[in-house]
Amino acid sequence: MLTMMRAHVLLFEVMDKEPSLVDVWLLFTCLGAIGFALCRFQWQLLLLALPVSLFLADAHLAELYDRSIWPAILHEAGHSYFIQSYVAMAFAVLAPCLGALSGVFYPPKKWR
Repeated sequence: MLTMMRAHVLLFEVMDKEPSLVDVWLLFTCLGAIGFALCRFQWQLLLLALPVSLFLADAHLAELYDRSIWPAILHEAGHSYFIQSYVAMAFAVLAPCLGALSGVFYPPKKWR
């Protein structure tokens, strides 16, 4: 009985080590907004912003789908943690691309 309780306690301690949804949203929203702003004024900065966004998204995906903790995350946080993580990562990757496109087709006005 005691070993079953310990295994149960270990199962519920996974989300203490994972970033909260607030942290995930804050990181990827800031990353997307900064990437959008940079690429809006210089579309060439997409070559810097996109790899950074993709690297951090890949790192978060690797953490989400680690075979040893994926079931525990799913059990403790539910599907919404995965869905919201996907949406936040998609925003961080798409925002610099949209910033570059808007900068090319609608160039910002020059300051005098």
